[in-house]
Amino acid sequence: MHVPALLRPSPALSRHLRSHHAISGLGCAFGVLLLTLLTYVLLGSRAAIAVSAGALVVSVADLPLPGRNKLPLLLANLLQAPLVTALIEQTHPYPVPLGAAILLISFASAMVTAWGRFSLPLGYGMVLVLAFSLARPDMTPHELLVHLGLQACGGVLYIGYAMLLARLLDMPMRRRALADALYGFSDYLRCKADVFDPAQPLDEVYANLVRQQSRFAEKLQTARDFVLDERHTPQQDALAAGMFALMDVHEDVLSSQADYAVLRARFGDHPVMRLLAAMTKSGADDVARIADSGLHAGASVLSDAPYRNTRPAIERALHALRQDTTPDKAASLAVLDEIYAKLGSGIDGLRRCEALLRAATPGSAPVGADMRRFLSHSSFAPKALRAEFRLDSPVLRYALRLTLAMLAGYLLSLHLPYATHGYWIFLTTALVMRASFSQTRRRQTDRMVGNALGCVFTALLLHWVSSTTALVLVIFVCIAIAHAFISERYRYTVTAGCVMALLQLHLIAPGTFHIAERLFDTTIGVALAYVFSRVLPSWERHSVPALRNRLLTALRSYIPRALNLQGNDLRYRFARRQVHEALAALSEAVVRMHDEPSAQRLPLATLIVLTTQSYLLMTHLAAARRLIAQRSDDADGDGLAAMMEEASRRLTEVLDPQRPDTPPAEAPAGASALDLRLARADADIRALMHAARELGAT
Repeated sequence: MHVPALLRPSPALSRHLRSHHAISGLGCAFGVLLLTLLTYVLLGSRAAIAVSAGALVVSVADLPLPGRNKLPLLLANLLQAPLVTALIEQTHPYPVPLGAAILLISFASAMVTAWGRFSLPLGYGMVLVLAFSLARPDMTPHELLVHLGLQACGGVLYIGYAMLLARLLDMPMRRRALADALYGFSDYLRCKADVFDPAQPLDEVYANLVRQQSRFAEKLQTARDFVLDERHTPQQDALAAGMFALMDVHEDVLSSQADYAVLRARFGDHPVMRLLAAMTKSGADDVARIADSGLHAGASVLSDAPYRNTRPAIERALHALRQDTTPDKAASLAVLDEIYAKLGSGIDGLRRCEALLRAATPGSAPVGADMRRFLSHSSFAPKALRAEFRLDSPVLRYALRLTLAMLAGYLLSLHLPYATHGYWIFLTTALVMRASFSQTRRRQTDRMVGNALGCVFTALLLHWVSSTTALVLVIFVCIAIAHAFISERYRYTVTAGCVMALLQLHLIAPGTFHIAERLFDTTIGVALAYVFSRVLPSWERHSVPALRNRLLTALRSYIPRALNLQGNDLRYRFARRQVHEALAALSEAVVRMHDEPSAQRLPLATLIVLTTQSYLLMTHLAAARRLIAQRSDDADGDGLAAMMEEASRRLTEVLDPQRPDTPPAEAPAGASALDLRLARADADIRALMHAARELGAT
């Protein structure tokens, strides 16, 4: 059936609807719906509401994660729910103890972020239980015990369902997570093509490349967590082998980086530059095509058609350029030859990557205990929490900010002309206020618009629909949407989450929803979050020194492993991953700093130099590693190893902050390609250290 173009989802939206996020959201929604309907049939509506509340709260933490990371998070959310509920129910009739309980819960919900990004749903779950408990009518001790029991039952049953579903969907989730990483690599390649376009400012291209590299690194880590976890079947091994082949392709593309400023000056808008850009974009299309295929065993989806004309045309253009024997042109031409060879190697590597992904037998993925070093881990160790109880801690400052904002919201709620107990103000304030000023500022518009749309939709729905079953079905749809879009389109998540929360609150306390009140509460909550985001702020400038040091430490570990092919390849891959993660963390801090007051910013140009030169250093070391591999069969293998050990020592010495800032050494005339790459790496490392020292002096 033909679908009009206007009604078709965009490629990005269509891609997201097939992602592991969408599968996870649909699974969460179905679990809550199933438990609610079963309880309704067996025990009636009142028990169903309590069970659904318990399942809903636990489902908030049901992120698209492997089971070993999922279970601790679900259990933590299960345990906090009865504690928060009991605390609010016991203090509900007394304004002062109730206010103290709200502040304690608010402080705790912020402090749990000390356990990292996996713990964010735990904090949200605590605030959601707070809102549900405030909206619920007062209960007798017996009613409270029954309610807590049913709520806990809903949470336990949901955990059992979630873990069973994770086992049943193991292979689809592995494939979808890896497909998402492939899409991230495709986006990176499209950005890479811009380096060949002289009309694109090179500084902006490099900044975009670093951002795309950071996004790809994040998606790749998610893929590692799924694909490398508990491999027991040939299909699982095939996915792991394909993922490592993808990382090798990325290394090929990374090692093709060159001094594009010189190339642009030498060749400008020469056809060979446009052809290299076209070849890179064709590679991006191939990567997306592999991801679109679902990564199942079967025939290849790739074709040589995009390259049948491009490759011969590039070779003819290079041949014509070789007729000019001018020394500076000859050197630049050698760089073009190298770029073309690396891109060609990467494209050929894609064929190997796809073949491994579709193989019915195990691939060549490394195995062993070392693989656990590549996986993320969710942990709720008390040590991490205790370490944040210091006044300069961003986590503690965030907790104090949120607590003060919630205190102001509670005091305001006592004087509002309607008896809502301020639960919607608290919910809005806690969700808008984030640990950084930048995140709070970005979320305020989405929260206002999303809540407004959600309130209007809920008002219309409750006006026309009175069936509890129909409302539960709407909650089911909203859970799926809220989970599916939380990482991509936050406004969709806010709107769906608003409808979900309002309908659940309506089921808990019928007749308490009034659109004007909820919109007014939303405005108050957003305003409080924004105002208090400037209280005890944690500006990004204060996090930069630690992030800079983390990057330099990662580079010190990476350099000797990059220049030594005799060592453990897994250790090299792990060191490379640490650099990518450190670079991503610093890049994200730079992006957040853009939203902060100008008086609180560090020199953005210096930060961009630090991130860009670190990225270029990795590209030159990756290229040097490839060149070392090509010369590893030389007769003088021991001499090559000694030369690389000396080069490694020289480069790591430059990373010493106490070392004087000296100019880079020039490569001698007639230097080999390996010597040129090492000379460029030396120039990069000195430039990034110059930027690092400038930041240290700011």
